[in-house]
Amino acid sequence: MYRLIFIFLFLLINNQGFSQTEIKLYEGLPPGNLKNENKEVYVKTARGRLDSVTIPSITVYRPEKPDPSRATVIICPGGGYRNLSIFDAGYQLASELNKVGITAIVLKYRTQIDGFYKDYSKIPLQDFDAAYEIVKNNALNWDIDLNKIGVIGFSAGGHLAAMRTVYNNNFKPAFSILVYPAISFMDELTSKKTVTRKYLLGDNPSEAQKIEYSSELHVSPGINPCLIIHAQDDGGVLVQNSLEFYNSLLKHKVKAQMLIYQEGGHGFALHNKVQDDYWLPMAINWLRFNKILINK
Repeated sequence: MYRLIFIFLFLLINNQGFSQTEIKLYEGLPPGNLKNENKEVYVKTARGRLDSVTIPSITVYRPEKPDPSRATVIICPGGGYRNLSIFDAGYQLASELNKVGITAIVLKYRTQIDGFYKDYSKIPLQDFDAAYEIVKNNALNWDIDLNKIGVIGFSAGGHLAAMRTVYNNNFKPAFSILVYPAISFMDELTSKKTVTRKYLLGDNPSEAQKIEYSSELHVSPGINPCLIIHAQDDGGVLVQNSLEFYNSLLKHKVKAQMLIYQEGGHGFALHNKVQDDYWLPMAINWLRFNKILINK
């Protein structure tokens, strides 16, 4: 029954005029897994979510008419590293980006399950890097400009996207859009309501781990433009996460823009219902301003 609901929702939120392809990140046993078992479960909530993701993949959304700039984005949905809110903050967003010619790659990264991984703390970044390698290897076929690939991340996915923004080993995002992101794992910036740090690093992370996984402490000059979106009354991820990250970007002369809603809470995806505001049109204009998209 849940499988049927999942398929129905997947079809419902996708425009049939667009092309979608799902690709597994790894053949056989994913590196870091102790078991080769697909434990994924669809959970019916107001937003819908996936629990127990153990076989990671990407879903590639290619627009019918790509923007001449050939911009692409890798989308990292949130869920506290314990599940994925991948429908509105993933598939729906990808369909909306297709409408302006952007190729969108929705990353379904693995989520934490006790006893299933050798070291879960490395798994999400490992999945992100594997996704990028697939995109890079298919850039010609998918009409992608490797210099125009950015990231969008929500909540824990915002943490993942921010980590790859500041630790840009083989991939330097052309832009980063971080939506209510869990930027920091330092005690003073970690909400008592959040489980993101716990699920990634365990109950008792070391000070060295907290520092390593706090992106505001690792900003450097040369990072490409960043857009940050948050709500002042967010109880799940304190708004100070975004403020500290913005201040660090400013200190290092990184081009950045920030939208702080007066209200909206956490997990509003594309639509802040409290203030009845859709932030994506503003983000599209921001991409055009920074010449990621061609002005129209």
